[in-house]
Amino acid sequence: MAKVFFVCIFLFLTLIAIPFISAAHYIIGIVNDARDGTFANGYTILLWNPANGIDDNQTDIIGPSGNSGVDNIYMIDCEMLDNSCEIDDVLYLKVLNNGDNHFSQNISIAVSGAGYDIAPNITLSSILNIISISVDDDIANPANQIDLFTASNRTVTCRAIVEDFDGIGIKNASAKFFDNVSSSYSETDNGNKHYSNNSCYINSSYDINQSEVLCDFQVAYYANTSYWNCTLSIMDNNNISVNGSSYSFINPLLSIGVNDSMDFGAVARNYVTGEKTINITNYGNVKINLSLHGYAREEGDGYAMNCSSFNNISIMYEKYNLTASNTSIMSLSTFERLYTNLTQNSVVKKFNLDFRHSDSVNIAINSTYWRIYVPLGISAGSCSGNIVFGASQLAGS
Repeated sequence: MAKVFFVCIFLFLTLIAIPFISAAHYIIGIVNDARDGTFANGYTILLWNPANGIDDNQTDIIGPSGNSGVDNIYMIDCEMLDNSCEIDDVLYLKVLNNGDNHFSQNISIAVSGAGYDIAPNITLSSILNIISISVDDDIANPANQIDLFTASNRTVTCRAIVEDFDGIGIKNASAKFFDNVSSSYSETDNGNKHYSNNSCYINSSYDINQSEVLCDFQVAYYANTSYWNCTLSIMDNNNISVNGSSYSFINPLLSIGVNDSMDFGAVARNYVTGEKTINITNYGNVKINLSLHGYAREEGDGYAMNCSSFNNISIMYEKYNLTASNTSIMSLSTFERLYTNLTQNSVVKKFNLDFRHSDSVNIAINSTYWRIYVPLGISAGSCSGNIVFGASQLAGS
């Protein structure tokens, strides 16, 4: 208050000499710096009479470069309006937004019979401040790495802590989560590289003058393995928005789906079974080759089938083709020529199965073809065995 009193006296003494030059009626006031630390000096303040419309106005620059020559003070002669001010006129003032979203709401002052009037103090508005922002899944470690779910969605959350210096309140918040390498903020949503949330949750009771903003995304298993960007846009109740971004990495997901079982049916000894198909679906987010091995009862036993007659079928008699179907009746020699032996040890075979690239259609599916030869030594009965499929990432994918 001491500063205000001193300034007012100074301005009053200055105004005493003005009538000798011209009639004037100064509106004088203080604009406090914004609570976010932005200085009021240099901003423009506008004065007008609402009865005459805002186009009839006068302005001043707050601070040393304006009429007052003093920090945070303005002086505007309302006699300079096209329709000069008169006693009992109610005038309005506001600080203009210079493009950085700091401004003030309107205040009013009634013109008195004195040579000047002191307007109510104005405080320059603050903008919301995003203190922190992060984007991650619900697995704490490692941070900023997202692990997707096989054939399902993973919840990824973009979280921000926002400081509201003026207590204006948050009107709404939205966010985009996108592949920072192959996509952009404005692209249309799709499961591989772009997601939107236009109604994020706002916890306005998070802390004093602080709110928590939570934007969830249901990210598909086939989302690109890449660096991803979450850009959050938060609007206050003055319709002023602030933006912030955070980054995370979506890890590669190697996952496949196969038939639960395959039945070769009844076959005579010394014959090759008919061909059976096992479809492989890529439930990950990278191109894959296949790793294959088999066993009858336990890993590494060297058999393809365990038979009830106690005469097991060797692993070498179960074979596959990963590229072509051959449905005709087949001799053992042709079978051995067209198909590859299953082995008891895992081997990686070229399969080049791409991951899903469409939300509506899944073409990340390919077929494998299987037959088995029943040697002469096998007695009548049922046989069963196991084939183990694995996914191996292609180099560079």
